[in-house]
Amino acid sequence: MDESCHNDEPQAESMNCLFCSLIKTVKDAKEKQGAFYTHMYNARIEILQAFRSLIDQRISNLEKRKEGSEGKKATKIVVE
Repeated sequence: MDESCHNDEPQAESMNCLFCSLIKTVKDAKEKQGAFYTHMYNARIEILQAFRSLIDQRISNLEKRKEGSEGKKATKIVVE
């Protein structure tokens, strides 16, 4: 990536790297199109809820495994 395009000085569009052009487009969308950011915000919530469901499922599985193993105890066997 070209370091010269990462400063605040205005430059010709053809001089910006692809990443900088993308960031500029996103910044412009923020100012002009609130719907884009509304969708992005909602997507972040959905991702977090997806991870929460995985965590809740794992907790449930561990609790079931714990309940099943509480009734079992080791039996000592004497070997001759």
